Amino acid sequence: MRHYEIVRVKENGRIEIPLDYAYELGLVEGAYFLVEMDTDLKELHLERIALPGKKLMEIELIVLDRPGVLAKISDVLGRNGVNILFNEAEELEHIEFAAIVAVVDISGASIGIEELERELSGIEEVREISLKPLY
Repeated sequence: MRHYEIVRVKENGRIEIPLDYAYELGLVEGAYFLVEMDTDLKELHLERIALPGKKLMEIELIVLDRPGVLAKISDVLGRNGVNILFNEAEELEHIEFAAIVAVVDISGASIGIEELERELSGIEEVREISLKPLY
């Protein structure tokens, strides 16, 4: 259900959401949100990605744009106890590559970050990889 509320921006760009709505949205200390900002339209969108207690990492990949590549990546993550919370893929113009960005929870991972990077790099179609802890 949509609710509308006028809020006043406080110092340093801080916005205070009414407590009733904050709890409903999971807007609690330690929660993770994806913030999508469009400076041209002057719009802001928040999407809850994870509640507190998660250990998040952002994975960025440049891959050959072929069917099944995302499945191979998901397989590596799933086999190693890495939970995908958000992902987005985009075809890169005029070339045969795609960019994939994923936010994952590694708190239940059965391997370390370096080993995970090696396994993802071992996928034939992966050309570039970047892992960035978000915790």
